[in-house]
Amino acid sequence: MADYTDEHARAGIKTKLPKLETWPNQFPGYVITTRYPEYTSVCPKTGMPDYGTLTIEYMPRKLCIELKALKMYLLAYRSLGIFYETR
Repeated sequence: MADYTDEHARAGIKTKLPKLETWPNQFPGYVITTRYPEYTSVCPKTGMPDYGTLTIEYMPRKLCIELKALKMYLLAYRSLGIFYETR
């Protein structure tokens, strides 16, 4: 990619994103898997939409991520000029 610049690489890195809310995990020892097939962002180089599917799998210790807050966090990328591969 000959026209790729450092500015492209840094696009969106300092953007303020919504807070991820959590709640106490009462029952340790299990895995949470969530899948987001509608992930989108904007390519900072072309301005075109960038689509992807994110699968997040984790074993919570003290806290669990509130799923609505996670979805709002991911939706914040929809209009953000950032490469899919950056996050």
